[in-house]
Amino acid sequence: MNDNVLGIIAGLQRAHCGLTCGTAFPATPDAPTNGPGHAEIAHANGAEGRRMTSADELRPALEASLASDKPAVMDVPIVNNPTRATGHRNILDVRSSDMVLSHVST
Repeated sequence: MNDNVLGIIAGLQRAHCGLTCGTAFPATPDAPTNGPGHAEIAHANGAEGRRMTSADELRPALEASLASDKPAVMDVPIVNNPTRATGHRNILDVRSSDMVLSHVST
């Protein structure tokens, strides 16, 4: 799912630095799908890469990818609608270098 944001990286940047840099690729009228071309990156690395422009394209693209002997990337644009999660989960809790579950100080 491609919402034109590198969300996990942006969250870590915000937590550690208080701001983000190079992680959001807002759409414009001239570039509605701004940001990295994930399908093109896949092709450049020898994989299948398909960018969806409508929901009707998803099933045929998945079927073609499953029939291929190559790895595949499906670039599916979505609208970023943040949803409040229940409970508490902080990505900093699972990123400690010693793999011990504890909160990383920021």
